[in-house]
Amino acid sequence: MTPTSARAAVVLALIVGAFTIPARADTEEALAAFKAGRYLEAAAEIQAVVDRSPGYAFGYFLLGHCMLKMGRTHDAELEFRRALRLDPARAEYYQGFAMASNALGHWPLTIRAADEGLARVRDPRMRYELLKLRGYASSSLRRWSDAIRDLEAAQRIRSEPWLLVFLGKARFATGAYADAVVPLRQVLLIAPDHPVVLRLLAECFLRLAADEPDAVRKRFDYLQSLAYAQRLASVTPGDLDAVHLVGRAALGAGRLDQAENVFRHVLAINPRQCYALANLGRTYMAAARWAEAEAYLRNASACAPRLTAVYESLGELYLELGKPQEAAAQFRRIEEIEPTQAATEFPTTIPVFQPR
Repeated sequence: MTPTSARAAVVLALIVGAFTIPARADTEEALAAFKAGRYLEAAAEIQAVVDRSPGYAFGYFLLGHCMLKMGRTHDAELEFRRALRLDPARAEYYQGFAMASNALGHWPLTIRAADEGLARVRDPRMRYELLKLRGYASSSLRRWSDAIRDLEAAQRIRSEPWLLVFLGKARFATGAYADAVVPLRQVLLIAPDHPVVLRLLAECFLRLAADEPDAVRKRFDYLQSLAYAQRLASVTPGDLDAVHLVGRAALGAGRLDQAENVFRHVLAINPRQCYALANLGRTYMAAARWAEAEAYLRNASACAPRLTAVYESLGELYLELGKPQEAAAQFRRIEEIEPTQAATEFPTTIPVFQPR
């Protein structure tokens, strides 16, 4: 069963489960048409029912799902609103409204609807649906802690690959890189060539390596990043960012020849790739090739005048060359751009490599 058909089956089960009282005879044909995927026919049948019985909340609920299936999301939201006005006690109705709001990108409405539904829900399947909707909406609003809370709760009910990917993304966004690795690696057991997961894992290990004080563990993390980046580049041919990621990890791992070749390859395809210019300069710094390092870092500063990591690298370079005045000028440039930026911007674009 594909993810799409699985989701459709869940929605259908939830709709059928909404019948906690005997189904009305005039609804049965509409429900049968909905089950068979004949959504236009189902909508026409149920519209006739609610025209005759405008107080029939479940009719509007089913009509809302028909509208969703036909891509008429604004109409779906309206029908779910009608169902809720008539019967505000049903968690299923809030879930339907949250689905429509989610499809429209109305994230605060999605969260509020999910809140109301979760306050009334008893069925674990419905709880799962509401949690994942609220978690997705929270992540869209960059409320990462809220998203993690809901996605973890949903995972305890049922674990799905897409949910694990979103959980990994949310943890990554909060800087919990080690925690992000766990669900992302679970996805790779099912989908070993998932490009989003491979990219996230490579970035996670880059950041873990940058913060790791132990030299042995630092190198191990960089090598982990390199392995994932190389897999990513192999499954996304033509993705220059994936190739550049290989170079970043290779630089961190101390594989300077590989890093140089990768960055030169990137620049041969796109000479204005500012990060590649900067990283190539850092590669030459690690190899004590000072003149080449200065030239590429200067080019990078012209390419991206507000990229503070470049001036930091130039400052380090001039200190190595015994030019404290030139170094101070570069560090002042960082302060001119943004006093607090140097410690936070692009923390792993140019990984710190210590050749000794």
